[in-house]
Order: sequence, then C-alpha cells, then structure tokens
Amino acid sequence: MLQARLYFHLGINPEKVLDILQHIQAVDPLQHGVVGHLVQLTLQQIACKDQTAELQVKKHTEEKHKKVEFSVGLIMKHKRYGYNCVIYGWDPKCMMGLDWMRTMGVHNLPHGPDQPFYNVLVQDGSCRYAAQENLLYNSSPMQIGHQEVGRYFSEFCGTHFVANEELQTQYPEDLVLISQLVMKVYDHP
Repeated sequence: MLQARLYFHLGINPEKVLDILQHIQAVDPLQHGVVGHLVQLTLQQIACKDQTAELQVKKHTEEKHKKVEFSVGLIMKHKRYGYNCVIYGWDPKCMMGLDWMRTMGVHNLPHGPDQPFYNVLVQDGSCRYAAQENLLYNSSPMQIGHQEVGRYFSEFCGTHFVANEELQTQYPEDLVLISQLVMKVYDHP
C-alpha cells in the first residue's frame, strides 16, 4: 500500500499503481474504502496522461524541430551559471510569455527566443527553462539529485537518464538519439 501511495503521489507509473491497488482489494477487502478512492484517482491520472501524451508528441525529424540538438535524459551544464542539470523536455523555440522573456533577458541572447529551449531539473532542486546556446554537455555526467527525477526517468545509466514510458511517448526519437550522442560525446555506450 505504501508503494502504491508513493508512486501515486509522485506520478510514477499509474498503471502499476492500479495493479497494486487491485491486488490489495482482492487480498484485503477491509481496505476497500481507501483503496477504492485511490483507484478512482489513479484512473483519473491515467485518463489525463493519455490525453496529454497524444497532444504533445515531439520528434526531432519534424522540420520545425530540426534545430533541437539535445535530447531528453542528457546531463548538461549551464555555460553562464555552471549548474548541473538533466533535460526533461524541449521546445523548438521559447514558449514563455513576453514578460518572462523580458525579465530573463532572452532577447539579449545571440539567438534570442528563436532557438530551442529546454526544461531542466537542476541539481539544487529547482526547475529551469534554458536556451540551447547556454547548455553544454557535462564532461563528467553525474546523477542529478532532484525530487522530480523519478517522475520523468526510470534509471540513471552513468552518462544519462533513461526516460520513463510516458516521456518516451512524448519524445519518441530521443532514446535513439541519446544513445548516438553518448557514443559521440563520451566515446562509449
């Protein structure tokens, strides 16, 4: 039950949570009230996941994504601020509002807002949105200790994180690309 609650609250693998909860219902009918409520919430989570996954599929091979150089799961270093991070999403250009762009000085960047931007989980526990020109491959990739890592990734492989099923659905080409990049950048699989 504890594992199911933990997975549920972290948004990890709702299908597995549902399996665990259904098993608990079969084994211990006295838990029916609590388990039934969690089953309903998990089914809602699965429904939301199915809707959003269909809407946001991003492929590097699409013309509008040709400038995207990095992939989900790569360990990066910010050029200016030096923080270590892992990519958990990307956009072909800055998708933030004008106020945010003004505040962050996006128009002062050499490539401005018309370059890929990446959602990153930072080692210090923050989440940031970084311009492609500000990110470098981390020469010493490390596991990023961020509370949201389990929400997006299934494991750390020494050079990168492996996206979970949901993230692989949203970025279907990134897993193959990350393997190629790791071989090129770190000279090993």
